Amino acid sequence: MADGQLIMFKLTFLGTSSGIPTKRRNVSALAVELPTSEQESTNHRAPWLLIDCGEGTQHQLMYTKLRLSNLRTICITHVHGDHCYGLAGLLASLAMHGRTTPLTIIAPTGVFGLLDAYVAHTELRLSFAIERIIIEHDQPITLSLNNQTLNIKTTALSHHCPSYAFIIKQAIHQHKLNIDRLVSDNIPKHFWNQIFKTNLPHRPIHINNESIIPNEYIEQMDIKSKIVIAGDNDTPELLTDVIHDADALVHEATYTQAILDKVLSRTGEGSFDPQHSSAKMVAQFAQRVKLPNLILTHFSARFAPFYEPNNPAPNMGHVAQEVSQHYQGYCVCAEDFISILINDKNMKIMKK
Repeated sequence: MADGQLIMFKLTFLGTSSGIPTKRRNVSALAVELPTSEQESTNHRAPWLLIDCGEGTQHQLMYTKLRLSNLRTICITHVHGDHCYGLAGLLASLAMHGRTTPLTIIAPTGVFGLLDAYVAHTELRLSFAIERIIIEHDQPITLSLNNQTLNIKTTALSHHCPSYAFIIKQAIHQHKLNIDRLVSDNIPKHFWNQIFKTNLPHRPIHINNESIIPNEYIEQMDIKSKIVIAGDNDTPELLTDVIHDADALVHEATYTQAILDKVLSRTGEGSFDPQHSSAKMVAQFAQRVKLPNLILTHFSARFAPFYEPNNPAPNMGHVAQEVSQHYQGYCVCAEDFISILINDKNMKIMKK
């Protein structure tokens, strides 16, 4: 991915642990920036969305260069605490920083019930309006951001409570010169930049004693990209109908298959089905639908952060090895503060 190349999404993981935080991983939160170039992705001026807001998310944000003033929308996948307990605190901090710009929140109805309880019982006072979009009654959402158009849809997953995936499509409207016509009309190359950058492209300009209309040499092109970000889910196949043409999928891999089988085999008091996916389950799905890029997150706290697949102690090496056995595409096991640039079918990892 060359410098200055068009970037459709920049994902910064703020929390990648399942259920409880660890010393290396906070609970779920993911920032989705919408830059238009690699340069813009480094100056942090792009608008961004927040997907999930587990406890401590605003503290994680302090270790990034993300600007809270550029936060446009918060999307919550489901009401479990490791995905939404940080929401009220973040909203309170936005108000204390003097935010007046309205904020859109897209979430299941239970999240808004929780938020209403905070307002009613903790004197949470917000200085800005919240546009509530309840997923259960949601229509496709379109956000216009500068020269970008963002479309967000949801699809239901399988978990203990209503849980959803967000399908995010972005279209960037850009212009380019019609080189073939410039050459055909014998327009000297040193005039091309003037034609492209004129402020009034519909008005004639004079070049070589001739009058031309710049718009006749400028074409509009729409560059599109699509990512799918899933909440907790024990049935990856539920994404089959929405994953087509996706550049990347972000999905939980709470367990390896061996650990999940052990959890499910328990009987008696305390036994339960956690309704989470294993790395194998997600990898097999990704391989079956020919997904080009897979990003795993939401790992059980039992996995140590080192990568040693031959070590019997549960560690991230076991997760990575399991994925490699079932998926031939490009896979990243996310870590807190890792950033991933997405352009078309390509991904580039940026460490903090």
